[in-house]
Amino acid sequence: MIGRWRKTSRRMLHLPTMPAAIYAVGDIHGRFDLYHQIEQQIIEDAASIDGPKLLVILGDIVDRSAGVSGLIDHLLAPDPAGIQRVILCGNHDDMMCRFLDDPAGNRAWLDCGGAETLASYGLHLGEVMPPTMRLQHQLTTIIPPDHRDFLMGLPLSLTVGDYVFAHASYNLDQTDARQDAQTLMWGDPALADRAKSRRILIHGHVIEDEPCIRPNRISIDTGAYKTGVLTAVRLLAGGCTPTFLSTKPK
Repeated sequence: MIGRWRKTSRRMLHLPTMPAAIYAVGDIHGRFDLYHQIEQQIIEDAASIDGPKLLVILGDIVDRSAGVSGLIDHLLAPDPAGIQRVILCGNHDDMMCRFLDDPAGNRAWLDCGGAETLASYGLHLGEVMPPTMRLQHQLTTIIPPDHRDFLMGLPLSLTVGDYVFAHASYNLDQTDARQDAQTLMWGDPALADRAKSRRILIHGHVIEDEPCIRPNRISIDTGAYKTGVLTAVRLLAGGCTPTFLSTKPK
């Protein structure tokens, strides 16, 4: 983790009933090209399913690739017809927020993919950062206010029935009130492997060669920014076996 940790006011969401289908997408890391492909696959797949559909993005939408600003523009646009998007906060998204709040205290973010994020907005920093006041002015100028508000407002988790969606980890044996924001964004997903609860965590954060189903969790980060493979999982009402969708590396 970088910089100083500060208390978060991010929400934890609950949906009272399972929709007809939920599609969860793993870590995008600025690969807008891949996200466009997977979203089109989801739209086509969802067309044959009657009822409301949910598309959950599991965080880490920023860093490591050049498509961040275009991706956020897209996510701020209207949802696909018949599908509602929910975007969760990953550790990289939170690191960007902390950098925007305090560049001098969180400059290590630049080496974690932040430099590519700023480049997507047209700001190319050299080895030496400009003075703080000048950098703050540059950041205010190049990053649209709605992008800032979007990132600052990302929720930490979503619970739907026995499914819990979070970027990194979640203590499945505890309520939301007992969860820690740092664990949800930075924690070890294997925490769920020790759970006694029947609930299932859907997460990203740790790169897998293939999406993986374990007794208490489904892991879908397939390292899109370097592999070209962005993965989604489809969960249907009624408890059917999860189905994976993915982009194909070139």
